[in-house]
Amino acid sequence: MVGKELAIKGTFVFENGEELKIAIIDRDKGLFKEFLAAGEWNNLDFPSEAKVDYSSFRIAPGDFNAHSHPEQSIYVEMVDPTWDLATWCRHTIYRYSVSLTPKLVYLACARAFSRMVSYGITSVMVSFYCHNRRGNELDREVLRAARDVGIRLYFGRMHYDVISQTAYPEKRESQHSYFETIDGAERNYKALQKEVEAWNDPRVIVAPSLHSFHANTLDAMIHGINLGYQEGRKVQLHLSEDEGDVRLSEEQFGGRPVDVLYRLYQEGKVASLSHLILSDCIWTSEEEKDLIAQSGMNVVLNPRMNDRVKAGRADLKAFLRRGIPVYVGTDGEASNDDLSIEREIAYLKKINPAVSYEESKKLGYLPFDFHDFKIGVLEPQAAADFKVLDGEKLVDLYVGGARIVEGGELRTIDVEKDIENPLKLERANIFKL
Repeated sequence: MVGKELAIKGTFVFENGEELKIAIIDRDKGLFKEFLAAGEWNNLDFPSEAKVDYSSFRIAPGDFNAHSHPEQSIYVEMVDPTWDLATWCRHTIYRYSVSLTPKLVYLACARAFSRMVSYGITSVMVSFYCHNRRGNELDREVLRAARDVGIRLYFGRMHYDVISQTAYPEKRESQHSYFETIDGAERNYKALQKEVEAWNDPRVIVAPSLHSFHANTLDAMIHGINLGYQEGRKVQLHLSEDEGDVRLSEEQFGGRPVDVLYRLYQEGKVASLSHLILSDCIWTSEEEKDLIAQSGMNVVLNPRMNDRVKAGRADLKAFLRRGIPVYVGTDGEASNDDLSIEREIAYLKKINPAVSYEESKKLGYLPFDFHDFKIGVLEPQAAADFKVLDGEKLVDLYVGGARIVEGGELRTIDVEKDIENPLKLERANIFKL
């Protein structure tokens, strides 16, 4: 038990309560190996540098941000918080995303990821569609930023294959830059997946992803859902974020979004729906919620973003009542107050006073499959991703048994020197601000 293992002593926040314990971590695998009684501390044959005593602190699972667009952190200083969703999009992504360079994407994502870990987030699920006719060039920068910061990344390489000829010029040009054919999107995904597999990095997963009913054709939906099923990956999809998505789905596909998805399954056009991660889900009917539960789909709510851009509010109680797994995300930082999952959950509870403590106590803290292990739980063979807390204050943060935040400070990157200063210069140069 020397060298490859790390011993952590502290009051662990387990699912059924708190207990002073010792966690033994396999540093090669980045997983918890076992939990021992606290009294075994002095009997452990570990070198001093492989024993960390947090006896006076609480140790909780790291937070999981289940929906994020990290490149949008580049727009934080540009937005007016009074903008609705359409105005927000017009003055941020549709104005500037076509100009994104690899350096800008890297810096914006490094900014977002560094801020996430400062709030105790150890894992993030990203939806990235700004491919900008560059294949995987910009996608690689998202991955590089995550690895440099040290956060665990579930990267959804998002397919976008609709161009609206009636859209205003900036929006139409943006859509052209995101656009990929079905075959092209799959080729690019598989090429990126092959690159990532060569890294043998257990902190990174690449998955196929879809944008939405307004940005994907039905053929793309079918292909992307089946590709994710074949690859054993969760497929992210924006669903009913605004009422216009519902109207569009009814006009073009003959039903509300979830009805259409279920019809595809009934007709045998998609093999399964249980691997879908549906983001937002604001404008869903009671019948659609029943189908989400029946099909085993998961939901991600982004309440502060939805409120800020005046998109509406998802019915949390209705999802929980049906036993639908509910995760929590932040969407993009520029459309939110910050990137804290704890504050997102607190806000979600505040605006849903009818939801009881028992119903909400696991909200946002559900285990999630990542490779062949779980994240978001303190148990043997789960990822050694955890936050060390002094009251509510973050002290240290570990991802895969590696300490990336120490004393509240990021260890992996100098935020001002490596992110903020070059980001300001590059953004001013490219965006001509």
